[in-house]
Amino acid sequence: MDQDCMLVNRFKCKDMKAFDEIFAKYHKPIYYYIYKMVSSCEAAEDITQDTFVKVYKNLGKVDDSINLSPWIYKIAHNTFIDYTRKNKVRFEPLDNINYESHLLDNIKADNPETSYINMELRNKINRTMMKLNSRYKSVLILRDYNNLSYKEVGMILELKETAVKSLIHRARLEFQKIFKEL
Repeated sequence: MDQDCMLVNRFKCKDMKAFDEIFAKYHKPIYYYIYKMVSSCEAAEDITQDTFVKVYKNLGKVDDSINLSPWIYKIAHNTFIDYTRKNKVRFEPLDNINYESHLLDNIKADNPETSYINMELRNKINRTMMKLNSRYKSVLILRDYNNLSYKEVGMILELKETAVKSLIHRARLEFQKIFKEL
């Protein structure tokens, strides 16, 4: 039995420390997922908090063998959608946001010119991501930033694996098109 299943079982047995461990394990990744979607610390905090309230309320009802990570991401994703509908808000890019891009991970900033180029590329990636529709943005963040499997992304977005692959392909094409236009 894996660690997440044991945590769910402990929670069902009224061990509230199990929820603390789940929160500690998933809070940061969920917050960053939401933050990358909304580019607002305040909104990301609100949505993340709402997500974990829902996790707490529903954790006792889930199957013991649940794959916890996609289940929590799905709650976060749905909470994000609810938040945007309820607040009728469209999130705009902020100038000072720097996404942790896997495109830049292997580039060393040995000099000021390289640092500047990295910063400009990160800003361009951010502006591109903010121009994508939320479905494309979500699938790219889940797959490329959070390194979730196609199956896990499918569980979160309630899509078949083949549909996820197709959606990711279309999202990457749209990303490339917007990126070139900027």
